[in-house]
Amino acid sequence: MQQKNFILLLSMCLFTGCQIISPIFVDYNGVRRDVAQWINHHSFLSMQQKRSMAQLSRAQQKIVRFADLNTEQQLELARENQIALSCTSQRLSQKQIQQLQQQIFGEKTAKVLLSYAQLAPKIKLDATQIQCD
Repeated sequence: MQQKNFILLLSMCLFTGCQIISPIFVDYNGVRRDVAQWINHHSFLSMQQKRSMAQLSRAQQKIVRFADLNTEQQLELARENQIALSCTSQRLSQKQIQQLQQQIFGEKTAKVLLSYAQLAPKIKLDATQIQCD
């Protein structure tokens, strides 16, 4: 009985330890602090899922000012966003992506995404252009 308790305690410590050091394995550079904390708080997501969320966050945070960018910048941002969405949709459910977008945009989520959809150029990416974090 004591051995089972010891193994359980050890497992819990290791699991908790992984959660504490997880920011080391996920590059949150360029992700707003509140969004990074929200992502990191989801302990049942794998590191790869968290990396995908961080990648999408970096791209999506920029679309708020999409209309203010010049044509070349808009094209680059549209490409970055499409790549991030592609990577994220491979690892996360649509519901999880929507929850992340809600965290990024708050009450303005629908408005921001609709505006972006209307303004963004439609790009067809080839598989060699898609690089996931």
